[in-house]
Amino acid sequence: MKEMKAGSGYNRDVWFWVEEMPFDGERQTDQCRRHVKKAVGRGDDGKLFLMVWTDHDPSDWRKFTQTFYEIDADEYAALLDRAIANGKVRPEQREGLLQKANSPFVPPWNIHKAVVVYRDERYILGQQDDCPYLIADGKHLRLTCHPYEPCLYITDGNGFQTAVHNAFDPFGVLESFSSGKTVTSITGLEYDARDFCRMVEAAAGRVDISIDEAERVFGGRKKEKRSGQTVPAAETAPAEKETAPDPAAGRQEGGCFPDDPFYACLAEYPGCAVDYRIFRDGLPYAGYHSHRTALAFTCRELFDTGDEETAWQYDLGKAGAKKISAQELFAPAAQNGPLNYRRAFLYPPHGSGCTGADFDRVNALLFPNGTQGLEVYEWTTDWSEYFDDGHEWWGALCLTVYDKSLRRFVVILASATD
Repeated sequence: MKEMKAGSGYNRDVWFWVEEMPFDGERQTDQCRRHVKKAVGRGDDGKLFLMVWTDHDPSDWRKFTQTFYEIDADEYAALLDRAIANGKVRPEQREGLLQKANSPFVPPWNIHKAVVVYRDERYILGQQDDCPYLIADGKHLRLTCHPYEPCLYITDGNGFQTAVHNAFDPFGVLESFSSGKTVTSITGLEYDARDFCRMVEAAAGRVDISIDEAERVFGGRKKEKRSGQTVPAAETAPAEKETAPDPAAGRQEGGCFPDDPFYACLAEYPGCAVDYRIFRDGLPYAGYHSHRTALAFTCRELFDTGDEETAWQYDLGKAGAKKISAQELFAPAAQNGPLNYRRAFLYPPHGSGCTGADFDRVNALLFPNGTQGLEVYEWTTDWSEYFDDGHEWWGALCLTVYDKSLRRFVVILASATD
């Protein structure tokens, strides 16, 4: 194989990982750094290539090198066999990938178009200003991909980014949907346009996941194809001029629940300095990652006011967390030390008039089945302007609580000053 300079390497045709070689003795984490990754792709000039990606620093993903080697059909077939042996490709995918590699080369999608390729009562999928986007339940998500790694990036309006590994090149997706075709993920699951929108919406805010995790939104049932309007690729449709779908549409798939009876009770305590949000995720519970998703949705609900002058700026990527017990969550209202939940409720800077009985009443509505099934994360508070007032002296608080019995989250935040 000879070394080459690859084109932009969009991965809609033949991308797959061949193998991954970890660092010796590296610490195992949720986002484990790898030493060498090898993958096969096809560049914008139609040539097949093998990419060798080398991490030089296991703690800093930005320190890497990439080398590209042009390969022929026989070498590609041999690499496919290696990928199958390594468990990166299923045997039944082999013939399909070979056919794609040998099919006539079709130039990439025109990234300069401004189009909408799909819309229905909830979603708008299109391209504006050389970038694909999805409007999901009124939220604008920007879709990009790594030029050589098969990874879909989903970025919300606050710059919070989710990486979906082994996913899709959004330009290739738009091209397929605009011509009435479907797309197939590396797992073998076939997508129409609405399926793609659902997957992206479910993945948004989950930081770093694989495509098979994102596809859990479909469950084990056969996907129901729903009617939506596919817009011809020639139609110009700027995203900012679209009307947002009904925010209540499809809430059974996850989201915040402002109509929960708990909020009527909370309204009886106008002096309360604690902010609450009840959230249910559309995907199966995944520990820390699900807690971060709940916090991301709360930020959008609470901090994104739609007005630049009143919106709270935040960078959730800087937030850290530690797991605490339910006993620590409901610890006594300590007069010294960091602010805790009970003290935030009972003793805000200007008083609240709340009693211990009020605290118990509120939490009986939040956690009606007791504390045994609660999993709690306490988050740092140095990532948003919301917490600036509390940092002056009173304190700041950020907690996510998952109730296994109800399969829902309660997010608790507090920050105040005199």
